[in-house]
Amino acid sequence: MKKFKQFVLSFGVPVASLALPLLAAAQITGPASGGAPTVGITSLSAVGSSLCAITGWLFYFLIIVAVIFIIFAAFKYLTAGGEPEKVKSASHMLLYAAIAIVVGIIAKAVPGLVGTTIGASGVASSC
Repeated sequence: MKKFKQFVLSFGVPVASLALPLLAAAQITGPASGGAPTVGITSLSAVGSSLCAITGWLFYFLIIVAVIFIIFAAFKYLTAGGEPEKVKSASHMLLYAAIAIVVGIIAKAVPGLVGTTIGASGVASSC
């Protein structure tokens, strides 16, 4: 539990502080001054395009986090000093980051492949 707290403090806090500008940008409203955004979801295709936008952002977030983990694992390798336990931990971290990248790329490609296979046009094939 102590290692988890140390990890959250050393890794989670900087990542959270990098995400704060994104949260602040979410507070900006549309062109209508002082009100809700003027454009809403009005059809099923708008729901699909919104879901595509959300999954796109999640994909890029996954890739960024995986790259941060790769850098952190490289740092662990460099500071291991030949200790087998630390080297093993760093290699597991690299393996998990590589698996996350592969799963993310496959998950990003599957909707397009399925849409192309079944002959769908529109949101399903362009996501």
